[in-house]
Amino acid sequence: MAVSAYGQTPDSLRNRDLTEVVVTATRSDSRRELVPQQIDVLTRHDIAQTQAFDVTDLVKKLAAVNVIQYPSLSSGVGIRGFRPQFSGLNQRTLLLIDGRPAGATNLSTIGLNNVERVEVLKGPASALYGSQAMGGVINVITRRSRGPIRGNAFAEYGSFQTYQAGGNVGGNLTKRLDFDASLSYFKRAQDYKLGSGNLFRDWLGGDQAVKNYTNKPAETVDDRKDDGLTRPNTKLTYYSGALRLGYQLGANWRVDMRGEKFSAKDVESPGDITYGTTQSSLKDADRQAAEVALSGQLGAHKPVLRVFASGENSFFKTTNVSGKPVTPYQSSTTENRWQGIQLKDNWQIGRHSLTIGYDYLDASTSSRAWTDATTERAPTSPNYAIRSSAVYAQGQLRFGNDRLILQPGVRYDNITFDVRETPLLTTYKGGKSTTPFVSPSLGAVVRVAPDLRLTGTVGRAFVTPDAFNVAGYSEVRTSAGRITITTGNPNIRNENSVSYDAGLHYSRPTSGFSAGVTYFHTNVTDRIARIITQVNERQTNGDIIVARATYVNAADSQISGIESEAAYDFGALAAYRYSLKLFANATNMIRYSETVVGTDGAVTERDIMNVANMNLNAGLDYDSFKGFRARLLGRYVGHRKDTDFTDAANPEIEYPVYLVLDASASYTLAKQHTLTLQVTNLTDENYYEKRGYNLPGRSFFVRYTFSF
Repeated sequence: MAVSAYGQTPDSLRNRDLTEVVVTATRSDSRRELVPQQIDVLTRHDIAQTQAFDVTDLVKKLAAVNVIQYPSLSSGVGIRGFRPQFSGLNQRTLLLIDGRPAGATNLSTIGLNNVERVEVLKGPASALYGSQAMGGVINVITRRSRGPIRGNAFAEYGSFQTYQAGGNVGGNLTKRLDFDASLSYFKRAQDYKLGSGNLFRDWLGGDQAVKNYTNKPAETVDDRKDDGLTRPNTKLTYYSGALRLGYQLGANWRVDMRGEKFSAKDVESPGDITYGTTQSSLKDADRQAAEVALSGQLGAHKPVLRVFASGENSFFKTTNVSGKPVTPYQSSTTENRWQGIQLKDNWQIGRHSLTIGYDYLDASTSSRAWTDATTERAPTSPNYAIRSSAVYAQGQLRFGNDRLILQPGVRYDNITFDVRETPLLTTYKGGKSTTPFVSPSLGAVVRVAPDLRLTGTVGRAFVTPDAFNVAGYSEVRTSAGRITITTGNPNIRNENSVSYDAGLHYSRPTSGFSAGVTYFHTNVTDRIARIITQVNERQTNGDIIVARATYVNAADSQISGIESEAAYDFGALAAYRYSLKLFANATNMIRYSETVVGTDGAVTERDIMNVANMNLNAGLDYDSFKGFRARLLGRYVGHRKDTDFTDAANPEIEYPVYLVLDASASYTLAKQHTLTLQVTNLTDENYYEKRGYNLPGRSFFVRYTFSF
């Protein structure tokens, strides 16, 4: 948000789609029109015109994906029918920063202050990236400044006493030495208020959720009761920074070093709204990463060697016990670590290219827990590590003046899953297992006319289970003595999938019109799913175990849907003296079900949790090319299903639909001074991405940016 793109010219806008370069689909620079995968590119312009505090905010508003999002710096993204995740080493959407593992399980810790663009690849990418890239890849690409030193500084104030400030600077310090530096600060000093206007909720009839039980009739839940509520314990403060140094070793070789840091202290978590303030808590979160990369050119070869390490820490503090406030004490900690090596070469063979490489990654997690300020207890999940060693190759074969492009690829992974002995956790035995996995893929682009392309891909992908799936144990007890017990399953297997898609894409920038439609289908086998059995087991102390849960490999999972996008720039009618662009993209799910075989042999079919039957983003974007810009942006989310953990029976709950609008306008004077006004949740809707953790109502923000 901190950058002004006032320098963009009408001519550059007209040709942007044709010349846009992407890297995620090939791990090397490639023109977007040559890539068969569906990729959404979120540019500096999008970041500047969208009120987004982090990567999750940006992609949910522009890329038609599913998210889980809490007000306390926790969020995750799901692509193409896979459930969003915000914790654990084994996720189904791979998160990268500049092509390397981001060193983050939680997207809320990745800000946008130093971001050049975000590429969202939809569909499997295990043939290039290995485990986790089952639903897709989000690649956050940071700035690489060259030339004269340029930068900006900004300050912002908004609703709920929200303050933001920061800046970016980058360029050449000497002929050979270049750099980028950024720093940002965020503070919400006042608890936020939930929406009470609800124009769209009333219009769409989205004021009730539905609980579906297995042993009694469904019940409706009124979502109107908390309208306009000021939500206690929603204040937070954090800062982030990054520094990159690059040195040109010679005509063909350079080295880059980059480090980044995120830190948040005493972030307030309100707990589920069902419980009022009795489950509020605090947490500290920090993330740090460092990398060194050597890149160069040897004839037709472009080798890159990258070494990286990162860490992510979460420290949770209990402030309530049995519904009563207590002196805060540290109740649990989680530490995640990543370190690895990437060696890659892009070999240009005439018009064709071949990318080959080797990846090594050692990822580990450990946790501790306490019952009070002095008594340590067993954590819910054992300490574990995942070590992978892989080789891969992918070609880009161009025929007939790019009328046909083929993209074959394959990757071989050797993965060791190491569940470690963990102090105080005696419900399992540690052990190691090593599994090989081969991920082939094939993509094609057929240009049937100068402005019309057919695309298609097919690929295999996989993800390993995490330690809680295998050996976890937890008990959740209500104040009424009703208990839900969850245990791991040591016999659980890797989840794997085969996916294909086919698309038709039209683009003629001189006309201002572009459109595309893609059908996708995924068949998942051995899908890892949580199953719940409702029981009635009375204990000697009077408590009752009302549900037992575990993890199983679902017999099957079928995911299919249609992605569509369209845009028209009315500025084409005026030779692009201005831009007035109407745009929309959507994901419509046809099927997103999983068949689960329970531990008792019973077979059930259910929808995949936290996946909407429809995600739609649409907007109107205006740029005068004389300093004034404005954007109106809307997001519609259809029905989703989840588990209601506030009910001891853990029934399935169906969320209502919602629609939210944002608006922004900015004016730049003398190419240096930019004033921006942004309004989020324009109609003051009371809505949520995770039920019980409602998000803010209508909010206003004013920002001043000085560019130099």
